Amino acid sequence: MAHEIIFHHYWTSPFSEKVRLVFGIKDIKWRSVEIPNMMPKPDLMPLTGGYRKTPVMQIGADIYCDTQIIIRELERRYPTPALISEPGLSYALGLWSDRPFFQATVPLIFGEVGPMIPEAFKKDREQMFPERPFDHVAMKAAIPIFKDQYRGHAGLIEAQLKDGRKFLCGDEPAIEDVHGVLNVWFLRASTHRQPMPCSRSFRWSPPGSSA
Repeated sequence: MAHEIIFHHYWTSPFSEKVRLVFGIKDIKWRSVEIPNMMPKPDLMPLTGGYRKTPVMQIGADIYCDTQIIIRELERRYPTPALISEPGLSYALGLWSDRPFFQATVPLIFGEVGPMIPEAFKKDREQMFPERPFDHVAMKAAIPIFKDQYRGHAGLIEAQLKDGRKFLCGDEPAIEDVHGVLNVWFLRASTHRQPMPCSRSFRWSPPGSSA
């Protein structure tokens, strides 16, 4: 008997959104366990052996940490419809989405909503990334710089969509769409603004999207 999928996440987590999209596109049934967006996480930490990041996937006695690992396992267990046609390039695109594109997006969000963020959350993120002080005033001052960086990354998506295609690789969603939409979704969900300057970018609602 196949074990059910238990997904530990919180709804505003951008990396959780990637996995939720894969669930939706593949029509995978899953159970939701909402976890805190900051420490302490008394129910999660014993399960993961100390891993504190989000999300975490549980299937029977197997625990999967890290979004890329979770997506690879879902592709292995649920090969239809196939999302990953070129594994090497797909994983590289995931790193682009999770690192440089994400790092350009974060200051745009917290530079704007920073004053509304609880101090406990700020301290939690500073403990998680001690080399990066959570200074929303500095982020706000740097918005023009990061806005240009965001435009550069989003422009790559816009260029791919300008011929009118529904998805980045054609008529059906693929892992490239999951990686590509991450920061567009995060910016839109957090600030309720249309991602700039990409008017074409992701006018679709991928199956499983929470926005």
